[in-house]
Amino acid sequence: MKIKCEYCGTYYSDIETNCPNCGGPNAGAYRTGNGIPKTIEELKAFCTRYRIPLDKLRFFIGEDYREPKAYGIFRDTDGNYVVYKNKADGSRSVRYRGTDEEYAVNELYQKLKSEFANRRNAQAKAAAQRQSGMTYSTLPSGHRNLKGCGCFVTGIAIMVTIWIILGVIGMIYSSFMRSPSTGYYYYGGDTYYNYHDDWYYFDQGTGYWYPTGIDSYFENNYDDYYQSYSYDSDYGVSDFYDSGYYDPYDYSSSWDDDDWDSDDWDWDSDSDWDWDSDSDWDWDSGSDWDSDW
Repeated sequence: MKIKCEYCGTYYSDIETNCPNCGGPNAGAYRTGNGIPKTIEELKAFCTRYRIPLDKLRFFIGEDYREPKAYGIFRDTDGNYVVYKNKADGSRSVRYRGTDEEYAVNELYQKLKSEFANRRNAQAKAAAQRQSGMTYSTLPSGHRNLKGCGCFVTGIAIMVTIWIILGVIGMIYSSFMRSPSTGYYYYGGDTYYNYHDDWYYFDQGTGYWYPTGIDSYFENNYDDYYQSYSYDSDYGVSDFYDSGYYDPYDYSSSWDDDDWDSDDWDWDSDSDWDWDSDSDWDWDSGSDWDSDW
């Protein structure tokens, strides 16, 4: 991935510790938090410590796994560390290949964090739905009757009232506070990208992304033009991740498509990796196995 030098404006690989043109330091080259694994063995130990169900998440650490629908990391025979994703059709997308083990491990760790959160979110929603489910009994006439009619109906009335109130509050909130989802938009024959509520435009003439403003119609109807959070070569533009405006160490962006507030999560704490081992995880649910990453 390319980044822009803060000192001379040159674009260079984000794994370099210094700009090859002016020697300016790359402040983000080794920006990792305490407790975050830095080697493949540390990542294995981390997953063992927190009992992370790697088989259900389809993560293969230290293994060149070749089956479809998988993420992984391994050290190749030439000494390079390889971070990869096997797509649904069996083809492989290489996220990173190089000699920097810490960087490679951090790339997979961040993806594991994102996928883990997706599963835990789905798990929590499923549990809530089970708890709020209605119980029915079938009468001889074939009509259905709610068990515990009196108290149950009263409870339903209260719940409906609460839902209506929450719905009204939600509509008011969304009308004033809503913001575009991170990702690609196609409007007026051009491709745009929204990143932290800032808009960027891809110039077909130069082949680069540039900051831009948008007109009032697009601003009021951007949901109608949303394409995806993930890059697709069919868009006919370069990956926004490769632009100088994307911060590879800004991990909040990976949460946007799941409507999570990343500021509420401290991924260095033990509790954030807790999961219900008695529940079944649908490892295929929520993953985009056709994208490059």
